[in-house]
Amino acid sequence: MEHHEVLRGKKKKKRDVLCAMAKTAVDRSDGQLEVFAGSEFVTDELLMYIAERSPSLKSLSLDYCNVSNEAFTDLIIKLPLLEELLISLCPFVDGDAYEVTSKACARLKRLLLRQGPYGGDRDGVLGIEMMHELRYLTLVGSDITTEELVAIVDGCPHMERLCVRNCRNIVVDGALRAKCSRIKTLILPPLQHSLYRHHFHPDDGLFTDKFDDWRSA
Repeated sequence: MEHHEVLRGKKKKKRDVLCAMAKTAVDRSDGQLEVFAGSEFVTDELLMYIAERSPSLKSLSLDYCNVSNEAFTDLIIKLPLLEELLISLCPFVDGDAYEVTSKACARLKRLLLRQGPYGGDRDGVLGIEMMHELRYLTLVGSDITTEELVAIVDGCPHMERLCVRNCRNIVVDGALRAKCSRIKTLILPPLQHSLYRHHFHPDDGLFTDKFDDWRSA
């Protein structure tokens, strides 16, 4: 329920209707739901509904969702089988969210985190370095520092693909590229990183790392 016509435009349905549709789908899965992708309509209450009924969830995608950090972490700790996580422009999912994820989701292999110019707690990316099984990582618009990125590379020995875009505190030099040399697919800003852009456009290629692309890689 991420890009369907009922989510936007002339056929857009109200939030309560969309939440009811999602709950019906969860119920029909009978505890076997493996993938959930939701956009703007997702609420804290819906996340808890999923958490209580979907222990087999392997892939979670939240896009433009104003859910609370508490609701997100309450969901994550109930998803031990999670392998893929996409968080895009969810301004309140921050703080200890990724540290909690690293402890609760030992099987996590793919993480895409897209943050915006809204700020948030400074420790929003801390914990990624403890996701030791991570294979694919994409960071867009994060305030992560060069030192924190190095810690992630050191802490994730199985990393196969790393994509860093529009992260204003990352300074790319020869030392950083040498540190990342073992990673098969490496996408970093040019040397002496470019200016941070507050505007994101679909044609920027920022979304080429969606889960479908990861599966086909």
